[in-house]
Amino acid sequence: MNYKAMTLAAFLGISTPAIIDFAMTQPVLAAKYNYPKGTFADKEWRVSLSFNNNVYYYYGEKLNSSAYISLSGAVASGTNDRQVYTWNNNGTKYQVSWRPSDPSCIRVEVISPSGKVILNRLLMATGD
Repeated sequence: MNYKAMTLAAFLGISTPAIIDFAMTQPVLAAKYNYPKGTFADKEWRVSLSFNNNVYYYYGEKLNSSAYISLSGAVASGTNDRQVYTWNNNGTKYQVSWRPSDPSCIRVEVISPSGKVILNRLLMATGD
């Protein structure tokens, strides 16, 4: 498999179920964090983040493709100035870093179980 195909497969969790629930060890609570929400994108990727019933949701998709991944539950870390939210999909970590001082962008990283960064993109808010 070439690098682009591996990146797409890892980002979208093709080798694992498309939908996964992950028990939160540190719940993402609205009172503690002013978490990012809405849709963020660049020319290739789109990530939508939402918070409902005390669960943080991640929906990522490769544009111009029918491939996507939907994850729920996140572990919060970082500081109030730089918040990090991590979803775990069978060892592959989907991480969103966000600075409340710059709410119009997020950094999305996909990290393989071996610790290799497969994807590292800065996505801008779309206004959706």
